[in-house]
Amino acid sequence: MNFAAIIRMLAMSTLLFCAAMLLCALAALIGGETSQLMVFVTTAVVMATVAIAAFVLTGVPRRRAQPSDGLAFMVMFWFAMPIVCAPPFLMGVANASIVTAVHEAVSCITTTGHSGFYPDRIDWPASLILWRAILNLFGAIATITFAATVLAALNLDGPGIHRTYLFSLSDRSFFDSIPRVLRMTMIVAAICVLIVFAIEVIGGIPGHTALLDAISAFSTGLADPSGHQQDVTREARSIGLVVGLVLGSLGLFVLLQMATGHYRNWLRDPELGTFVAAIAGFATLAMICGLSLFNSLGWAVSALSTSGIALVSPVSTHALPLALQLAPPLIGGAALSATGGIKLARLYVLSRRVGQEFLRMGYRQSLLTFKFRRRIQSDRTIMGVWVYLVAYIMACVGGLMVFSFTGSGFEDAISNTVGSLTNAGHLIDVRDLPGRQLTQIWLILGMILGRLEVLAFIPLLTASFWRR
Repeated sequence: MNFAAIIRMLAMSTLLFCAAMLLCALAALIGGETSQLMVFVTTAVVMATVAIAAFVLTGVPRRRAQPSDGLAFMVMFWFAMPIVCAPPFLMGVANASIVTAVHEAVSCITTTGHSGFYPDRIDWPASLILWRAILNLFGAIATITFAATVLAALNLDGPGIHRTYLFSLSDRSFFDSIPRVLRMTMIVAAICVLIVFAIEVIGGIPGHTALLDAISAFSTGLADPSGHQQDVTREARSIGLVVGLVLGSLGLFVLLQMATGHYRNWLRDPELGTFVAAIAGFATLAMICGLSLFNSLGWAVSALSTSGIALVSPVSTHALPLALQLAPPLIGGAALSATGGIKLARLYVLSRRVGQEFLRMGYRQSLLTFKFRRRIQSDRTIMGVWVYLVAYIMACVGGLMVFSFTGSGFEDAISNTVGSLTNAGHLIDVRDLPGRQLTQIWLILGMILGRLEVLAFIPLLTASFWRR
């Protein structure tokens, strides 16, 4: 294991978050939020000092970093960065719990979006709302970048759901392959945020609300913690959020096809077709359960994107059957997006495979194949998707048992399990969450496991992985 390269990457990530803290400190200074100003400045100075010391002391790595080093960095990133980002949630608001502060940071950086604080007891300072928004945006960019680099490298022989033309293994170090993908992800994120921001501002929405909505939509998270409780009533805001959630759910691959003018490939992309079919299917089921057409479409878009933004009144959506509320987040969006869930690409591959098995029942000797993005899918590649599905089901069962032992009822336990693993904050039971630290710890582990896409975490449990 190339620990020197991994530590240097973690140090650079810490410095990036420290720079964002200084931006929030400036917002606190402008807003006259003295306590938040001191917290942001102090945390930035301390963390930056530690990061610079680690960067200097480790020196230049002598060995070439491998994809396994990238996996170790990704795991350490999701565990370490929330600790770096937690102090403003500990000292910037009325909070005496370190667990709650870390839980808040994990919820933001994994773009799950819910809050561990009582909404009616916390008057959120503007600088902390900005901090939540930045963490959601950085978390979304990190999620997409990791998927397009680390997960793509680890799945070279798989169905290729994370593969793009942006990524190729470097001859020098694996980490040299990341900047190109990171730059393009940041460009796509900036364009999507600007599109939603422009739509809402033109429609008369205040600038600060439009900015928070734009970041929340692309990241499929929730910058303002009250967003999952207050439904959207103005048309311009609804249109902007729907556009942003659709762009955020389609992910990097589909958006790059649009940007490069490959409209025919874009319209024929399996993930786009599966996304449209899923929206239509879930909206139809919601209409059968009593929602209007537009409310059904709005709920389907919000739920499938795992955002939890209340495009429809929560009173109406909570009346839907629990199974219907859980199904869209379990599927999620595109593979190269910030959404959670199993992902549209895996659903497409599995559905095509199941269809072939039904055809083979009548023609046992037939040889049937299908392509996913011009790659013929063999039994070996599809086996990886089946293994992922089994691991995801086992994680859901394990989470259900864990939350049941914390005193949650069945519905709350399964909602917390699916909500954390799919990074869908609107499913998590937040009514008594501030006072239940054990539940918060399990939610932290579930949210991080969801960002690791469950299966990527398994190699870390073997001793041979760390000996390489």
